[in-house]
Amino acid sequence: MTYLFIGDNTHDKITQIAQIKAKWTENPDALQFDHQVLYGHKLDPKDLKKALLALPAILKERLVYIHEAEKLDEHCKTILLEFVSAKPSYLVLILDCAALSDKDEIWKEVRGLSKVHETRKGVKENVFDMTKKMTAGNSAEALQILNRLYEDGAHPLMIMGGVVWAWGNERGRVSSVNFEKGLRELQEADLNIKRSRLDPEQAVEVLVVKLASLTR
Repeated sequence: MTYLFIGDNTHDKITQIAQIKAKWTENPDALQFDHQVLYGHKLDPKDLKKALLALPAILKERLVYIHEAEKLDEHCKTILLEFVSAKPSYLVLILDCAALSDKDEIWKEVRGLSKVHETRKGVKENVFDMTKKMTAGNSAEALQILNRLYEDGAHPLMIMGGVVWAWGNERGRVSSVNFEKGLRELQEADLNIKRSRLDPEQAVEVLVVKLASLTR
């Protein structure tokens, strides 16, 4: 299944995307192995094809999420159309675009083969809005805000700083055992990012889910 989202940093778009991503983000293992984030800008056609060919390891479907898909070059767009036309059963593809040209023939075809969602502008949020949901144990809403922050250009390391600060404030509010577990999760996420074990965005998403679970 292919979902095509068109709009500029909107609450509506990210809410819809979060619903599609739910079964991956609620399962840290699936989020690590069956979920991949790509960026259209300067994406190598070989890397795109490799991502679209990869089979799922945990779930029945693998999710590939392409930010700024409108910036894909002509070679990548041709590969994309090939896969969208084939409709492989193992692949869920989310194409996230700020805008698309009506004159682009490949995008016209992709659009006709996709479930299209066009969005309207909304109110922007910040990392503290996200951490409030996280420390309240609401991982679903925290992830929705987190994805909106990514859409607005926030860097994962900047968000990590806010998460570290928020977790430090949880001392005394959660059990000492869970607080220490949270510190270890922060260290693990930091290593995952620095050693490229996980895509930085995915590393933060996994961390948010795990910390939210420790506050319940």
